[in-house]
Amino acid sequence: MRNSVKMSKFFQFLLLSVLIACSTNPVEKIQGVYVADKNSLKEMLQKEIDGENVLASNLLDIAIENAVFELKIQGDSINGLIFLAGETTLINSKVISRDDSIVINVGDNEAFLIPNQTGLTYVISKSDKSVQLIKTEQTDLSEETKQAIVEQIKAEKERKEFEESLGKWQRGDIVDEFGDETGEDYVYCVFRGSHENSISMDNEVYVKASIEEDALYFQIFNSTLTLKENFPDIEYGTIKIKFPDGTVKSERIFFYHNMAIESPKDENNLIYNYLIDNDGELKLLIDLSTASDYYSDKYQFTLQKNNLTEILN
Repeated sequence: MRNSVKMSKFFQFLLLSVLIACSTNPVEKIQGVYVADKNSLKEMLQKEIDGENVLASNLLDIAIENAVFELKIQGDSINGLIFLAGETTLINSKVISRDDSIVINVGDNEAFLIPNQTGLTYVISKSDKSVQLIKTEQTDLSEETKQAIVEQIKAEKERKEFEESLGKWQRGDIVDEFGDETGEDYVYCVFRGSHENSISMDNEVYVKASIEEDALYFQIFNSTLTLKENFPDIEYGTIKIKFPDGTVKSERIFFYHNMAIESPKDENNLIYNYLIDNDGELKLLIDLSTASDYYSDKYQFTLQKNNLTEILN
């Protein structure tokens, strides 16, 4: 009888131990800081390039050398940064145990974390891409990675604010030739447009429209906002305007110092006058070939009043 009681208690203890082991969250077993094995990174990226292309192979080596892949799992959260081939991805997600898998969110996608002997295998969902992550002795992300995260968050915030400002009229300060503020300001608006020429089609550009003393100026920048598009200098051309009712008109425009100017001396001033008095959207086409036979560039964009009245007031 006594032996039966002992055996019963033993099996109860064994069953309790099994239940506790089964109920343990697998996320608890992978706490720590992980970095990518760069040989694994290279193997993943090599699948996407032609191995016989020497230039691509050299660029790949540079990308791997400069790559940062550092993640920290603490509690049920993971954060860190992936910088690879010029692209930065911030990781800030809950770590979820789902159907015997450990899942995290990476942007709009998911990734899986599979424990192994040296750390984790990072598997990108719905692809055959995976990277080996090695567990380090660190207790926190490196200072370099922390700083990179701060800078990336700042850049993403600025980018979001820029996107939200597109199409809205604003006030900017006028500066002198030394870059000092003059105490005067002007009204401007930035929006997207498209560019084509004899060798390329439908490239994205940014157009800056500004108003100074009843004159309307256009400046066009490349897709990274780093360089102005090149215009003829001290030449007249034409700009086509399509009004909301379908009417198409043309007027003279002056190119000067990489700006296209709707001159206040021109009696038409079709664009400026329409913006002041109407809310509809104008479709505009600047064709540089109307000013010079050496240019085939065309820029197309739309412009409308939006909040212009409030800004002018």
